[in-house]
Amino acid sequence: MGTPAPLAVRQSLASLCGSCAGSSRGLCHGLDGADQFALSEASSLVRLPARGAVFREGDRANAVFTLVDGAAKLLRTLPDGRQQIIGFRFPGDLIGFTARERYPCDAELVCDATVCRVDRGKLEAMSRGCSGISHRLLELCAEDLAAAQEQLAAMAQRSSEGRVAAFLLMLRDAARRNGASGLDLGLPMTRADIGDYLGLTIESVSRVFAAFRRGGLLREPSRGEVRLLDMPGLEALATGEGAH
Repeated sequence: MGTPAPLAVRQSLASLCGSCAGSSRGLCHGLDGADQFALSEASSLVRLPARGAVFREGDRANAVFTLVDGAAKLLRTLPDGRQQIIGFRFPGDLIGFTARERYPCDAELVCDATVCRVDRGKLEAMSRGCSGISHRLLELCAEDLAAAQEQLAAMAQRSSEGRVAAFLLMLRDAARRNGASGLDLGLPMTRADIGDYLGLTIESVSRVFAAFRRGGLLREPSRGEVRLLDMPGLEALATGEGAH
């Protein structure tokens, strides 16, 4: 007899999940083989284009997503109808996990990306029967809260230089969580996106990047790429201790 089909599927899924950022720092991180397989069985991969919506504010919150590759921005509609970027998400990050019946914001991709989708009802059922999944969800909620606090700290910076430096360090930390050095960064979001997130005009963001290049803090070898050259200098600006 040949290899049973379920085992073949199990091996394929194990190979796929092993290369996903979710297994190293996302929802699947720390789960035993059986729990990870059960989660994989309930999941599906979806490839979406840049500017595609993972979900929209007000949609029924019937699924939870892990960003496998690429980057996404979270947007909330303001009372005057404008949209404000309230966060960015990177590979391994959980998107759309909420206690509400409907999503409280948009999740829109800033570049072509893959998301791993799991039905919310199935995830909640698994979490009730699996302490590992339940514990991991709590950890990710705590990480999301910490990210929101970091955003508030960045926004509290009085200088545009300090805000942009804090943003670049946020990108560095996201890259390091996925095993990269954090020196060479992808920058798929636009200057307008960065300005919206930091409360700056696009002109201010462009001016700060130009000043950072002249001052030797960073280099932009090509469009959408940044190499950080002076980490202590950026950290000093981000904490308000430096002037450039």
